[in-house]
Amino acid sequence: MKSIATALMIAISSLVALAQQVKVEYTNKNDSLSDYMSQYFELQGVQSYRLTLKGDFNGKRAKIRKIVCDKGVFTERQLLNDYQHFIMSDSIETLDFMAVPYGKDSIRIACFYPMNYNQKLFEDVVCFDKMKILMETFTAGVGNDTPLIAYTTGIPFNGGVWFCGLRDSGVEPYQWYKKYKIDGYVFYVISLEEDTPADEKTPIYVKIAKEGSYASHVQ
Repeated sequence: MKSIATALMIAISSLVALAQQVKVEYTNKNDSLSDYMSQYFELQGVQSYRLTLKGDFNGKRAKIRKIVCDKGVFTERQLLNDYQHFIMSDSIETLDFMAVPYGKDSIRIACFYPMNYNQKLFEDVVCFDKMKILMETFTAGVGNDTPLIAYTTGIPFNGGVWFCGLRDSGVEPYQWYKKYKIDGYVFYVISLEEDTPADEKTPIYVKIAKEGSYASHVQ
């Protein structure tokens, strides 16, 4: 009986993880620009994608992490402060990512929430060369983490790199180094958890959502 109960708990946990998966669809925002702005963005090396996120969100709190692969070693960092509660209220949400050259050897990557007055959720600086591109991941990820977007080269191929092959490979970013020997890249993942509203012990609470945005709790 104990083994059956354990198996059931594992199955239930797996179903919960699957239920929290986020499906991501991509639109290259540069394609919708006017000719003048498209040429300007290309001249400046600006890349921008709109991400449409679909899933059973139902008021869950979203957390976004940055994960860097450097010589096969992965490090990660939370990009939203603990007091920021980014609430995914609908079954469809939208995020915009933009990458802009910064100095000689860095890229500024920012994430915006257009449904709340284009609020900037975070801005990140990565010290990578400009031979990489902002790229769709096209993968469901593993467990409760869903890759959103990456800044990377493609698969090494005959002295060059194959970007489309990496896009369509179906391999999640954690495995790019192991399978394709791709190194020096960054990707961003989103995970969902039940939101915990502020209480009297919370010094400040900032809610980011379509409704009730900028609600704060100050002790």
